This record gives sequence, structure tokens and C-alpha cells, in this order.
Amino acid sequence: MSVEIPAARPHLVNLRDVASASAALRPGVLLRSDAPHAGDEPPRDVAWPPRTVVDLRDAGEGDAAHPLADVARVVSLPVLDGATRNAEARDAVPFDLARLYVELLDGVAARHLVDGVRAVAADDAPVLVHCTAGKDRTGILVAIVLTLVGVERAAVVTDYVRTDPHMPQVVARAWPAGSTTAGRPSEHVLAALPPELLTAPPHAIEAVLDHLDAHEGGAAGWFAAQGGEPEVLSALRSRLVR
Repeated sequence: MSVEIPAARPHLVNLRDVASASAALRPGVLLRSDAPHAGDEPPRDVAWPPRTVVDLRDAGEGDAAHPLADVARVVSLPVLDGATRNAEARDAVPFDLARLYVELLDGVAARHLVDGVRAVAADDAPVLVHCTAGKDRTGILVAIVLTLVGVERAAVVTDYVRTDPHMPQVVARAWPAGSTTAGRPSEHVLAALPPELLTAPPHAIEAVLDHLDAHEGGAAGWFAAQGGEPEVLSALRSRLVR
């Protein structure tokens, strides 16, 4: 796959207020983004800095100290940690982003996602949710939150897909040191990646929504089955919905 990667920028490139997904949502409460870096310029078009950061990355994906730790409470929820239940099966078939997303809706990963919902519902706002790209783990958690508060399916999908044009800049910022040439990912490294990792295809997040819809009781039923409390749902709706 050929991808043109621009020079990295000293600011978040996949940042937005989740309220942009629906006029029914209250702005300044929930933000989503790619991973913050030390020295980033502060954004001007959203409420900043966040007071709570939900970091969905695994240990080793970021610096030892979160770059926003001085201004926000950081909640670490390593969604992919231990998510190897079907690793051998995945290796035996072509990469499927939608299948990976659905697998994260069960087990340890799901419990981390429920903890993320709790943080959005109750911790000091603005709450920033991020992973590395702000696409996969972040996209799943935000889709769950939006569905739980009643945002229409089409709006949830549209919010997820908005990440797609930002992926070249995300890759430029996030690529590990030593894997780049002149600050950019080498062509052979990019060519080896499944194309879906570099895009935000609608069908991937639609698979998450299908899974939630199919659960007894819908998204709220899934949340309860993973240990989520009714009072958290009430707080979430009160906080996010105008």
C-alpha cells in the first residue's frame, strides 16, 4: 500500500470535541484524540487542557510520564493488554479490523472499556480519551458512549470516519523511533501493514454497533453484562446530553 506521509506536526492532529457528532450533545465535556506528545502546542478550538485523561494504550506505547499528567488526572486503561485470546486464529486468516474490534467487546478489554465509560460519566471534565492514533480503541469507546446516550447510529459512524483523512499525519507523529527515514515511515514498513490499520473504514465501527444492538437489552444490556451500573448510565446521559 502506498501512503504519502507528511512531516510530523507539533500538535494533536486527530483531536475533536465529541459533541460535534450530534447537536444533542453538550460541548466541552468529552474530547477524543491521537496520543499527546511532550511539547505539543495547545489546541485553540476545543476546551483545553482536559482535567481527566483516559489513556487506552498499553504499557510501553508512550512515555513513562504522561505529557498531560501535570494538568490532568490520567486514567490508564490498557485495552489491548492480554487481548490475545484468538491470536493464533487471527494469524491464520487475513487481517480483519472489524473482527478485532468485536473481540475487544468481551473479557478484560471490555472491562477496561466499561471503566472508560465510568470515567467519562463521573470524572472531572473535560475528559480526553485517546490511544495512539485516536482511531481504534478510542473509536470503540466513543462509539459505546455515544450509543449509550442515544446518538443515532449514522452519527456514530460519521464521527468514527472523520479520523480517516487525518491518518497520514497520525502515522507521522506516532511511528516508533528507528522505523523512519528522515522522520517518516519507510515504504517497506508501511507496505507490510494491513491497509485497514491506516484507514477508518465504516464497516469496522458498524460491526461494533451490530454487536451492541444484538445483545439482549442492546448497548445498555451489554454494559450491564460487563459490570456496568445503571447509575453510571444515568450520570453519563445527564453529563453529555443537553
